[in-house]
Amino acid sequence: MNPTLSIFASLTLAEPFQGIIRDFTASRPDVIVQPTYGFCGALMEKMAAGAAVDVFAPSSEAMLAKAVAQGLAYADGAVNYARNRLVLVGLRSGSYPERLEELSEPRFARIAIGDPGSVPPGRYGRMALENAGLWRDLEPRLQQYPDGIQPLKAVLEGRADAAFIFASTASGAADRIHILDVPVEVSMHYPVAVAGNSAHPDLARVFLAYLQTAPAQGVLQQAGFSSATDQTPSLNS
Repeated sequence: MNPTLSIFASLTLAEPFQGIIRDFTASRPDVIVQPTYGFCGALMEKMAAGAAVDVFAPSSEAMLAKAVAQGLAYADGAVNYARNRLVLVGLRSGSYPERLEELSEPRFARIAIGDPGSVPPGRYGRMALENAGLWRDLEPRLQQYPDGIQPLKAVLEGRADAAFIFASTASGAADRIHILDVPVEVSMHYPVAVAGNSAHPDLARVFLAYLQTAPAQGVLQQAGFSSATDQTPSLNS
């Protein structure tokens, strides 16, 4: 019977992981890969409840640190394999910000952002606004969402004038939105680790290694991710 490799991954990885898993199984036809995508906190709750998982791929080092602290993932062998960037977007067909400071203008009355307390791009968006001295003034205009994807939908559907999202999220709508890079002094690396109750730890490590190969990196870059600049995850939660 062919082994089944169960992967719990951040919802932001759904698009590139489809291609990566397809290529991985083409090279390993003896393996069945079963991915589950979702919000990292919800995935960790399932893991804590005993869900069968072999690979955990969250959207931040902080999330992996929490998983390691709870015994849900192994620090040994964990690796950063990609990184994201924070961007500020608006509709090309409408009014969009060309500088972060322009958000203070009245035309940006509705600014979408993931919940800074639980959503990585939301947290980084708050950091960017605080660094620019804009957070206090703009906080009343913020529309907070429980994930990092709905802010983009809000812009595309005309419910928000601008949004803070990850570059990988923006890549799928690049023809409709203006994308402004927003530098923030954090790594934004994506780590991956063997799950604490993995039934196939050796196979999980094979998948971790595959994520670092040229074919997998190519798929990730096409989806808006960048190469990791530091492969060792920071596990200080």
